[in-house]
Formats: sequence, C-alpha cells, structure tokens
Amino acid sequence: MWEERAGRSPRVRTVWRATVESPERYSVIGSEYWGLSFIRRQDGELAAELDGPSLRNRVVDGHVGERYWGVELAAYVAIPGVPKQAILGETVTLPVSGGHVLLGDHRWPVPAWPDLEDWVDHLAENRGLLVDEEVRKALSGHRIGASERTWQRRYRRTVGLTAQQIDQLHRAQHGYFLLQTGHSPAEAAAGAGFADQPHLTRSLRFIRGQTPAAIIAAQRRRQH
Repeated sequence: MWEERAGRSPRVRTVWRATVESPERYSVIGSEYWGLSFIRRQDGELAAELDGPSLRNRVVDGHVGERYWGVELAAYVAIPGVPKQAILGETVTLPVSGGHVLLGDHRWPVPAWPDLEDWVDHLAENRGLLVDEEVRKALSGHRIGASERTWQRRYRRTVGLTAQQIDQLHRAQHGYFLLQTGHSPAEAAAGAGFADQPHLTRSLRFIRGQTPAAIIAAQRRRQH
C-alpha cells in the first residue's frame, strides 16, 4: 500500500506513507529533496532514516509487515549540523529511543502520520530545521544581491547540489512527463531541453533507473 500527497506546508514537498505487503525491491529516483522517514518494524521497533539529495536512482528492499511514513522536505530546508553534501545519494539511520528521534543535537518526539506537517513546522519554528529564505527565492529564479559564485556556494551548502545539477534533475523529470503523456523519445528530448535523444536516455537511466522505452511500455500497461 502506498499513499502520497503534496505537502500543505511550504516547507514540505510531499507527505507519504506505505505498508510493505510483499517482498519487493523499490526504486527511489534521484531528486534535490531531503527525505525524512519513520519505520515501524514487524517486531514493533521504531526507526528513522534520512535520505540525502541524489542525482542517481537507488534501489531499496522492502520487508513484509513494515510500515513507513515520512516527508520530502523542500530543497531550501536543512537540519542543523548535518551537511547535505556529506550524505549525497546516501541513506543515514537516525538514532531513535523512547519515542524520540535525534536530529542534529536535539531529540524530538516521533510524529504520527497525520501530524507530520505540523511537526515539520514546529521544528522550523524552534530551530530544529533551518529554512533558508534567500535560497527559496533563488530556486524560484530570484537571485539578487550576490555574485553567481556566492550563490553557487550557498546552493551547495543549503541544497547539497548546484543549480546546474538541479536543472538536470528538472529536465529529466520533464522528459519523463512528456513520455508519459504520449510523446516520442525524440519529442520528449527536444521538449525537455536535451541536445538529443541519447542524452535523454542516459539522464533517465541514471536518475530514474529507466529508459524511455521502458517508461512508455509501463504507461501503456497502466492504460490497459
């Protein structure tokens, strides 16, 4: 079972939860977002994980009976004392004890699924999360008051990726959307701003773990 929705809080991109009903391997696509998830093991143990931003697709194992819930944080949100660049493409286990999770130097109560967004907002208001408003504006294209080199350093510090790497992720996502909506690989490559179809193929294989042909075939199966 998988459920996902867009976040209501501007600090949250998506909120999701899942129950593993059969042993499978799951694909986690590359993105600029930091993922924070909580896990209830089969034996009742509570765990937490932090997924760093990534340019590469990852594959994770699902264990039957485990329940997961979590958020994708906005790209301009960071955890104090935990540099994103140190965990690019990695999943880090966070210490959990007594129903509390350690983030940076502070322990916070583990939230239930309905409370995730309020929990994120509470952390942001109490310095449990850092919100870089200037980078938020820059991600929307409003970069003023600093040199390009300064912005690049600030991007990497807050987001973990450069503006060019984020653009690469967004072009791949747009290409994926075009393929899902009936465009040919050549049309999707041109529409998403790739130099040619092979560049789109390499990007999708690297970031999503799929080729254009596989994406089109999967979409056709869903439609039938």
